[in-house]
Parts: sequence; structure tokens; C-alpha cells
Amino acid sequence: MSTDTAPGPLAGRRVLVPRGGAWGERVARLLRERGAAPVIAPLIQTREPRDVAARDRVFAALADGAYDWVFLTSAASVEQLVAAGVKVPAGTHIAAVGRATARAVTEAGYDVDFVPAGRSSASTMIRQWCALHDPDRVGRCLVLRSDLAMAVVSDELEVRGYDLEVCIAYRTVGVDLAPDVLHAVRVGDIDTVLVTSTSVARELAEQVGALPAGTVLASLGPGTTRDAERRGLPVTVTAPDQSIESLIHALPPT
Repeated sequence: MSTDTAPGPLAGRRVLVPRGGAWGERVARLLRERGAAPVIAPLIQTREPRDVAARDRVFAALADGAYDWVFLTSAASVEQLVAAGVKVPAGTHIAAVGRATARAVTEAGYDVDFVPAGRSSASTMIRQWCALHDPDRVGRCLVLRSDLAMAVVSDELEVRGYDLEVCIAYRTVGVDLAPDVLHAVRVGDIDTVLVTSTSVARELAEQVGALPAGTVLASLGPGTTRDAERRGLPVTVTAPDQSIESLIHALPPT
């Protein structure tokens, strides 16, 4: 892993980036631009759902225009659509949970039709969306989510009487940290950890346990902060607007 950095407010800080792939590389670049030394060490990864055939049937129906709206509550759902080569037709509208997911949708070549104002959360998205759309005037809705995600969006749609289908698009599984990375976190050589989801908080608590005094635990949003602290991980800073850019800029300077 590269530790080449530019001078900046985070010079000297070593930051654990808990996801790999294109996302991890982008976050590492942003950290280097502010002087930090990123350590890409995935704590979670996505895998195919247990029922791949059911997912593929839904993806085929989506590409055929069977849904009027599709709800995306994570960038990982977008990644699954791209990996499967799904072309979302022009007549299908996309609702994204927040700016980060909306950016992933746009970068994938799809159009975003709804992004909630304020907090990026499933409850905020569906509450605002339902206020604008009459169940009698909306066609079939599709909710794509992971196996671990709470059914906030689908429950609200069902209660309000929308025509609904839910698809488990992927599984989220834990990844064991390499022994040298695990040791570096436990002794404070890696002095900053990005906690970008409940799943990351869970793996961090199970694999590392109590963090040394002085470690900066940086959370992507209020919900993740609550989950981390329930697991005994005291959060130092929470991103103001639940984007990775906001989180990195909120990190305290060295």
C-alpha cells in the first residue's frame, strides 16, 4: 500500500480505509491530498445474494421496464446493477438515499430523479418521497438492498399502499484484517479509523475491541455513530452531511 502524501492538515496521520475497490482508492486519494497516509484494509465486502436466480429475475424485469420507481439506499446497490450490465430504461425513475449514492448512480450512467433534502437516511428519503407521490398514481416500485439492511423503505411503501417488490441485491460479509494491520490499530500506529457503515462498526468492535486512547474514530453519519457507540466504540467526529468528502474534511488536523 502506498503512503505517498502531499503536505496538508492531516500530515502524519495514518487512516484506516475500511473498504477496497474503486471506492477505497478514491478515498485514499482524497486522504493523500490532505496529507494523510491511507491504509486500505477492507473490513467488509459485498458478495452475491444467496438467491442469485431471484435477483437475476428482478434485474431482467428492471431492464425490461417493469418498474416505475427503483429505490437505492447505497452505492453498493448501484455497483451490483453495473456488474450485472443492467440498463435502467428511461421510463424508470431512480430515488437515491443521498448525495453519495446519487453520485454513484450518475457515474454509472443512470439518471437520478429524486434525492432527499437534509440527512441521508432511508427514513428521510421515503418520508419525503411519499409526501410527493400518490400511491394511486405510481406504478410498481422496486427496493434494492443488502441482506443486512433494515426494511425501512419497503415497510413504509407497503403501509402506504404502494405496489412493491423487494430484491436482496447483495450480501455484506466481514473481512478479517491482516495481522499487521490489526496490530497497528490496536497499538495506535494507525491513529484514525473511518467507520462508514454499521457493518464496519460491527467488524471493528469484534476484531479490534477497545481502541487505544487518542485514536480518532470518524463516523459517516448519526446512525453509524449510534451503532458504533452501542458497541463500545466512542466516536470522535461525525460527518456533517454524510459524505466521505465531508468526513475527511472533518478529521482533526495533526
